[in-house]
Amino acid sequence: MLAAASSTQCLGLRDVPALRASFTDTWTVTVQTERAAVAEPPRTGDAGAPSPVRRLLNRSPLALLLFLMALVAQVGAQPLNNGDAWFHLRAGHLFWGSWSLWHPGAPTRFATSAWVPTQWSTEMLTAKVEDWFGLPGVAFFYGLVYLAFLVAVYGACRRLSGPLAGAVATGAAVFAASTTLSARPQVVSLVLIAVTVDAWWRTRADGRLRWWLLPMTWVWATAHGLWTAGVLVSLACWLGLALEGRLRGRVGRAFLVPLGSLVAATLTPLGPKLLLSQLAVSERTPMIAEWGATSFRTVPALVVGVMVAVLLVLWLRGERVGAMPLLLLVLACGWAALVTRLVAPAAVLVAPLLAQALTERLRRRTRVPTDRVERVVVALAALACVAGLAAAVPSSADRAAGVPDAFAPRLAALPRGSAVLVEDSSGAWMEWRFPGVQPVIDGLLDSYSVAYMRRFDTFWRAEPGWRGFVADSGARNAVMLAGSPATTALVEEAHWRVVQRDAPWVYLVAPGGAR
Repeated sequence: MLAAASSTQCLGLRDVPALRASFTDTWTVTVQTERAAVAEPPRTGDAGAPSPVRRLLNRSPLALLLFLMALVAQVGAQPLNNGDAWFHLRAGHLFWGSWSLWHPGAPTRFATSAWVPTQWSTEMLTAKVEDWFGLPGVAFFYGLVYLAFLVAVYGACRRLSGPLAGAVATGAAVFAASTTLSARPQVVSLVLIAVTVDAWWRTRADGRLRWWLLPMTWVWATAHGLWTAGVLVSLACWLGLALEGRLRGRVGRAFLVPLGSLVAATLTPLGPKLLLSQLAVSERTPMIAEWGATSFRTVPALVVGVMVAVLLVLWLRGERVGAMPLLLLVLACGWAALVTRLVAPAAVLVAPLLAQALTERLRRRTRVPTDRVERVVVALAALACVAGLAAAVPSSADRAAGVPDAFAPRLAALPRGSAVLVEDSSGAWMEWRFPGVQPVIDGLLDSYSVAYMRRFDTFWRAEPGWRGFVADSGARNAVMLAGSPATTALVEEAHWRVVQRDAPWVYLVAPGGAR
């Protein structure tokens, strides 16, 4: 329902066999090494110091991490092909121009509902990057965010685990987030969720409260609407630490972190009005697939399910579990089961828990701290990936992908204000590429009334009443998906003509229209 709501970009399922082979080799060598390190004492002249060979083998999980970094960098170097990216860029340009944060305009005349901007800072930043560097600059920017996500998750995992368990859990989280790694502000939230979780694990270890989470939430509330996830994570961690008795008489003071984070979000330029944006989402949830219940037949949800299952088995066979890890798992399971869009955030919560449990299962009862060599290797690999991105994107991401670009001359020739029937995210691309065109829908669904979205859904399904939607739109041109119910109805029942094809799209004109 409402295919225009979102489109996704994955790591590529066709790469799974190659990934499996790489992971198997790394896993086999490193597990044998870690178990041997427990079974045999170090054979060196210094008591308790591992041999150079064993030290090298113990770092073999870095190969897995570096492989993941290269894979994520490759995703960042691809052309922009997420439909939502286009309306975010268009909105960013309009915020720099005629739109106001307090009274934003409508992307088209069909968008008649008042709406609250929830990711305006990211949109304005990427729009400015596009002005300066074009589409390659936007791809590079999001490639940096993808790498930041991977490093943030690995850092959170390594705080609780050895390198092997940390790399494996990070890899699982990356696969679970594969459909989220696309050029849209949501990926910023994944980074900040990982940072928030890591901050509370550090508080659990040293008792120090991370007050910097408050200004971070302020920034987060301008960047993406999932800032509420950070508040929920802080609340769950605070409650867990209180139940574990780790706050030592500072329960009330520690509660100021989640409470202060919520207050900080209301102090953005939008003020308390930002909280109303959650109501707009709830009204439209039944009509947006991304906000619907999760199907565990999809790869990301299945990966999270496996992560949770393995974690529960390890917990049942291990030591007593504290309240904070248990509450984080409950929160993650709720997210993953109830909302498709929250599968990736759930994986971020589970990854450190899984890494810690795997480390204990490998009989490493104390975590293996990061050392200078590991930090230097990770930093150098990240810089190499950034350099590779910078070198690749000028040629690999200079054009949009997954859009009906062959129709550009026809769309450019339309009179300004012309309505165009669409049924997917190509409407957002049209608004970005041809600002004078008026597609009947785009990805900015908050700006469309619920009644209008229901009528659009009737048209999309070609159900009774679809003719009325077409007539009211005034559209004489359409960019549709070949073979869809709406396309079939337009051609066979309303006698629209196919005048051009650009798989998987067809360009249609109404009876009497120009060829």
